[in-house]
Amino acid sequence: MEYRDYRYIMQDTGRLYVGGKFTFGDLSEEKDVPFKFQAILNTYVIREIDPQTSVESLFYYMETGGMVYKTFEALRTKIKVSELKEIRKFGGGTKTEYREQIYSLDDFIAIPPTEKERRGMLIQEIQCSKLAIMSFAL
Repeated sequence: MEYRDYRYIMQDTGRLYVGGKFTFGDLSEEKDVPFKFQAILNTYVIREIDPQTSVESLFYYMETGGMVYKTFEALRTKIKVSELKEIRKFGGGTKTEYREQIYSLDDFIAIPPTEKERRGMLIQEIQCSKLAIMSFAL
């Protein structure tokens, strides 16, 4: 796996997917990011945080309240996470492997950072609703 593996922008008809390794400074300059999403980031997010903050670290330590939280809540953001799960085998043993799970913003923020570390959570991407981006008033 390379550093660039989690630095991507994808879209479908309903969602915008942003890889977790992007910094917000990079997102504000990336040509593949939709203009309105860049405008939202520049207006409401980058003013509140360091532009070198990665998507992964912002959401990992985010707390409720504040303009950044309210912005991503209004965009109906979901977080795609890989976490360690213990899986039972048919022979009676167990094995540990990473499984993907998608959390709503509030559900993910409710988990304390120490619990996220214990569960081996790695943020792969965030998903924002394109309808929410379109209807967001600047």
